[in-house]
Amino acid sequence: MAQEKEYIVTNSNDTIYGKLTRSINYLNTSEIRFKIKDDNANKNLINPGEVKLLRSIYGVDGDCFIATIYDKWFLKRIINGKIKVYQLVDGILFFTSKDDSEIKSTDFGGFNAREYSLDRIRPLIEDNSIILEEFNSMKGSQKNILYIIEKYNDYSR
Repeated sequence: MAQEKEYIVTNSNDTIYGKLTRSINYLNTSEIRFKIKDDNANKNLINPGEVKLLRSIYGVDGDCFIATIYDKWFLKRIINGKIKVYQLVDGILFFTSKDDSEIKSTDFGGFNAREYSLDRIRPLIEDNSIILEEFNSMKGSQKNILYIIEKYNDYSR
């Protein structure tokens, strides 16, 4: 079996293989950066405005896919399926994408009011009446929302 490799996919759909590492901006420690060391040992800082996707396997983020948004932020995909859920790397903000559409902020849980969280997610699942009925009976906690999205994705398979 071939060993998987880490890589990035640029906005022009070029794939660059190499070892991904997370780095710190010492002038702004809240800014997350990634670097890639290619097969020729060249190290390059990854600009989130120039890439669509990072495939991490061995880094601090574990085995995951990382997308970018607003040409500025890195988002770790935490749920994959018809509805994808992303979380800001080292943050508490959540984003979603349905049917591989544009990733949008649909922050839920955390400091958001529960009803506000429910209202942000409801349009994503309203095409499944069984899931919607269960969802409408739940409290809008982060745990419940992630559970219902996973369940929705299971029904969609």
